[in-house]
Amino acid sequence: MLEIWRQWVAAFDRACEDGDWQQLAPFLTEDAVYIVAGVPFACELRGRDAVIAGFARSIAHFDAHFDERRWHGVGIREFAPGAITGRAQGWYRKGDLPPLTFSAHSQWLFRGQQLCVLTDVYDVSEADAQAAFAWLALHGEGLDPSYG
Repeated sequence: MLEIWRQWVAAFDRACEDGDWQQLAPFLTEDAVYIVAGVPFACELRGRDAVIAGFARSIAHFDAHFDERRWHGVGIREFAPGAITGRAQGWYRKGDLPPLTFSAHSQWLFRGQQLCVLTDVYDVSEADAQAAFAWLALHGEGLDPSYG
C-alpha cells in the first residue's frame, strides 16, 4: 500500500505541474469519496470524476496562485488491511510574503490496489491552522481553496 500511496502522491504532484488530472484516475475506484472537514471549504465529493474535478478546481483557484507549493506526508503509517494515515503538511510561498503553512490529519483507504476514501480533517484549534487563517485574512484575497 505504501508504494501505491507514494505513486499516488507523485502523480498528484505531476498533475499540479502539468494539469493532466486524468493521470489520477487509475489510482481511484470509480466510487471514490473525498471528504474535507473542519474548514469553511469542507466538502464531500463522490465519484472518481467528481474527486478529480474537485482537486483540479482547488489547485487552479488556490495553489496555482503561489510561486511555490510543497506538500509532504508527516508521520505516515500503514494499517493493514487497507489504510494509511498521517498528516498532509503544506508549504506555500508567494512573492516576499511570509510562507503559508498548514496541515491536515489525513487518511487514505484502499479497496484492492485503488484508493476508495480520502479524508483531510483540519483542526482549527491548532496553532498552524490559526496562523494560516490569519495569513489568508491578510494576504488571501482572490484565493479559493474550495473543491466544488
